Amino acid sequence: MEKSMVNPEIKSGLAFHCHHDTLVEWVSNYDERVEAIKANKPLEEQELRLRLFKLIPIERLPTELLEARAAYAKARAACAKAYFEGLHRELCPDCPWNGETIFSNKQI
Repeated sequence: MEKSMVNPEIKSGLAFHCHHDTLVEWVSNYDERVEAIKANKPLEEQELRLRLFKLIPIERLPTELLEARAAYAKARAACAKAYFEGLHRELCPDCPWNGETIFSNKQI
C-alpha cells in the first residue's frame, strides 16, 4: 500500500478485484472505491466485492515491478513536462512563468 503524495491519508496501490472483471489494477483511493461499491453496486454483490477487494502489500511486490513502475513514472513525467511546457509556450506566449511562478518579474 502506498500513501498519496497529495494526501497521506489516502490508501492507494495495486489491488485484487477492484472491478469484477480485472484481477489486478492500480487503485488511487481504496476507501473511495469501497464507498462506491456500497453506494452503487447491487446489494447481492456487495459482500463478495468487499471481501475480495484487497490492496496488495507493497512488500509482496517483486522488486523488478517496483523498479519498472518507478522508471515508467519518471519517463512519463519527463514526457508530460516537455509536452506541457511546449504547449504552454504556444498557448500562453506572453506568460512570465519561469518554472516556479507567474510573478517572476515581481509584477505585484
